[in-house]
Amino acid sequence: MSTDKALSTEARNVLLTPWLAEKIQRTNFSLTDFMFLALAGHSELESIFGVSLANMDTFRQHAAAKATLMNLPFVALAPVLEDPRDWETFVDGAMDSLNVERLTKEMPRVDQITGRDIYHYNQAYVQLLKDVLHMNVAAIPLLGISRELASYLKGLPMARLDNAIGAIKFPLFRWRFHDANFWMEFGAGWLTEETVAHYLMHTSPVRTASLPYQNAWTDLRLERSDKEVFARMMMAQGCRASTATNLFNLNPGKARATYKHIHGVSSPCGCNPTSLTWYVEQSVHRLQATTYVWLYRSALDNGGNIPEALIAANDIMAKTFGKSLVITADRGNHLTRAMALDSRLTMAACRGCGTDYVLSNGEGKIELAKDFSCPGCNYLLSPKSQVSKRKQSH
Repeated sequence: MSTDKALSTEARNVLLTPWLAEKIQRTNFSLTDFMFLALAGHSELESIFGVSLANMDTFRQHAAAKATLMNLPFVALAPVLEDPRDWETFVDGAMDSLNVERLTKEMPRVDQITGRDIYHYNQAYVQLLKDVLHMNVAAIPLLGISRELASYLKGLPMARLDNAIGAIKFPLFRWRFHDANFWMEFGAGWLTEETVAHYLMHTSPVRTASLPYQNAWTDLRLERSDKEVFARMMMAQGCRASTATNLFNLNPGKARATYKHIHGVSSPCGCNPTSLTWYVEQSVHRLQATTYVWLYRSALDNGGNIPEALIAANDIMAKTFGKSLVITADRGNHLTRAMALDSRLTMAACRGCGTDYVLSNGEGKIELAKDFSCPGCNYLLSPKSQVSKRKQSH
């Protein structure tokens, strides 16, 4: 298999490149530093940023929680304008929308340096949006924006946005995590990768249950060369040779040889995942399974095919959960395939926060959606010792 083919597949934007991951991280740090300094001089900006100076001070003081949050491959900011029609008011020179008028009125008079910085960081934020949208099929959950805004921004040349940004006097970004419980867990040191994933899904403008999932699994309609490249990429992510063989209808011997060439050892033998209740038996299993489905379906909704969505989800899951990852490439394939074929696993909203989670609806375990309370609302994603202390305090 040639390197050229592998590179051409990577160009389909299924992997979050180190360059883009680093840019997300650097922009997270620079914009949050600016928010702290701007709030210190202009407290009125709290309504625009969606965060207080006290919150940002907490953010700066708790180094471990800050590192957990900022090292993840997600943008910690969200746009203050979610509707493309709001952006049209300054991109196309249309009449100001109600949201633009409100933000303009809420914007305090700032000094010249802060005004210059707002322009500079607006440019940096919009450039990041454009880069992620064009370079990763799972851009929408990474950015925390709506599908409509993603489509609008992706179709606009950066030059037009650059010209329009100069007329904007207020920040185009705000803090992404608007739930008060986020700051309580952040300050208490209870933040984990799973906790952050819960809040990312909770604040997402796109509900997982509304995303597509019933794509054709029996016929991927791909060229054999594409199937081989996708299979190689999935095996590089830890997918078994047998899984790649079944998914792409490849020669088993060649698939096993490819796996051994990549990892230096033979592909694991034994049974592939079969239990569906496993995904909901533990809080961490349920959270990670839900996160995987969220990423996978978002990639499908953004134009990716099944292999592209699987590879993108595997990649971001590994970058998010690291050594704590329990939804391997094999399990992710089994999970999404099972949810596409029948209803033994389904999605339902938590009765407390409204976040969509994976629920069991099979003979092994039946969970009623109306009674479901998610792991995030029950503080089951924090370190066990901290959960125990919290229960005692209550």
